[in-house]
Amino acid sequence: FVKALSRELSNRMSTSVSASALAATSVRGSSSSERGYKIIDSHLHVWADEAESKTYPYADGQTPPLQLQNRASSTQLLFEMVNARVDGALIVQPINHGFDHSYVAAAIAASPSIFKGMMLHDPSMSPDAAVARLEELLLLGFVGVRFNPYLWDSNDDRPMSEQ
Repeated sequence: FVKALSRELSNRMSTSVSASALAATSVRGSSSSERGYKIIDSHLHVWADEAESKTYPYADGQTPPLQLQNRASSTQLLFEMVNARVDGALIVQPINHGFDHSYVAAAIAASPSIFKGMMLHDPSMSPDAAVARLEELLLLGFVGVRFNPYLWDSNDDRPMSEQ
């Protein structure tokens, strides 16, 4: 697994990471097959770095702080996973991209054996549209739904299940 992850990372990393540095990270620990179990990060967020944000824009008012903007891309995540000997990750849709799941979907498509996704439910959608969206994202590698109560209409007194 580490070799496959290193190859994937090598293909996706910029030229700023040397092949020797990448090789050094890949020999640091045992693989999941040697350990007998996998290490999965079950909740993390990724967002487009500054260059990627031209293709995957941030939602209005959700640009990450400058000191974090280039620290949470899917490519950076792969690098960190190799260093930490993490075998897989569940990427939770970040608020930075709002309800546009294309960045996380692209990360999953690039590394489907490593990443799965958790979609962010859009409370403005009708139930039928929400189910259709869930079915669409399921086909793209999303395996669950995140509900963020701060996104619900605070003036609506009905229970969330009825909104």
